[in-house]
Amino acid sequence: MKNISLRKMNEEEFRLYFKNKIERYSDVLSENVHEEGEIPSSKARKQLNNLLPEGRKTPNHYLFNIYKDEQTIGFVWIKVEVEKKSAFLYEIFILEEYRAKGFGTAVINIIEDWLKEKEINYFKLHVFGNNTGAYKLYERLGFGIAGINMLKSIY
Repeated sequence: MKNISLRKMNEEEFRLYFKNKIERYSDVLSENVHEEGEIPSSKARKQLNNLLPEGRKTPNHYLFNIYKDEQTIGFVWIKVEVEKKSAFLYEIFILEEYRAKGFGTAVINIIEDWLKEKEINYFKLHVFGNNTGAYKLYERLGFGIAGINMLKSIY
């Protein structure tokens, strides 16, 4: 797919991304994490601040906007550990109106080429069980299951 590119976020883009990410991650936690105690928005903010203590300048973390031509269509957040030859995809987020049109596949291919240039051998990610669209995409792109968390409600 042509005219797809990744560009590192600037400070203002990161600020807007981070605010939106807290809201989206809070929703994911509400749907998927079944624990008493801390409210999802507080937990999301705390976890994200722990992962990115220096914001977009946190070492080994790469935050990109996804562009189709000059239109932002999503975001990517990756952590690269060169010494382990490993990368972790914290997020690929495609805006709703661009989903199921091949953009996710194109972005993963771009990321994989970028990781190959860095001589990274392993590309890891986590997907929640109810995110069937993402799961199918990753499976189609060759990702395999490395472990499974399971949950049973007992009342």
